[in-house]
Amino acid sequence: MVSLERIQATNGVVTYRSTLLAALGVAHGFGTRIGGVSPAPFDSLNLGIAQAPGEPDTEERVAENGRRLLEAIGAPGATLVRIKQVHGNGVVACGTATAGGPPTCEGDALVTRDRGVAACMRTADCVPVLVACARSGAVAAIHAGWRGLAVDVIGAAVARMRAGHGAEPAAMVAAIGPCIGAAVYEVGPDVARDFAAAGLGACVLPPGDGRAKEHLDCFGAARQRLLEAGLRADAIDGEELCTVANPRDFFSYRRDGARSGRLAAVILRK
Repeated sequence: MVSLERIQATNGVVTYRSTLLAALGVAHGFGTRIGGVSPAPFDSLNLGIAQAPGEPDTEERVAENGRRLLEAIGAPGATLVRIKQVHGNGVVACGTATAGGPPTCEGDALVTRDRGVAACMRTADCVPVLVACARSGAVAAIHAGWRGLAVDVIGAAVARMRAGHGAEPAAMVAAIGPCIGAAVYEVGPDVARDFAAAGLGACVLPPGDGRAKEHLDCFGAARQRLLEAGLRADAIDGEELCTVANPRDFFSYRRDGARSGRLAAVILRK
């Protein structure tokens, strides 16, 4: 698995880029918190309207942050599409007719083949996954928290790419972005049991070795789901960058609670 490349654009925005996706000529990036216009505590590249008590960010600043992010990944003028994320396995198809602006419909994955349409998922510890098919040109952005991983939102997105665009897993490349690390993702026994029951038992770390409770390896679970969906192991890129442990680069709800902004993972055909 290839590491992600940390890049600072000329406009000051910092992103992480997948070598495999870049080789396909796909515009994409895992955003950080660096290079935007939002004030503290959402400083500065916040892509979500986080509702800290008395300190909400504004849609105008979020829109400007999105514009800067698209510019940084080499896609100025593209249409940024967001949806209301609900920790499920719903997949939404978006195209040139889909308006930008605030999210309006619900789901946890966006799929498109239209040029200039940027599929965007927002995270603050959950796993962002970006997928592209070299054969069909279809791309997907996926938001996978522990619930989404359990109900296999990644598999649902790959299936939608196949059914809607003729994409083939053998021709797909995927990248897993920054998320909460297994070393800090402590959960209760009910969550650990549900995760294991969904076929992800190998990604549940039992108590011991300094762990008082079970921990989840969501990065590993995302990779497992991609393999189950038919992607080749050498076509999966990523790096285990922990959002909780790196406050310089990443927002984290586990670390900061309601005072956390939202990171963005974006992908589109140029």
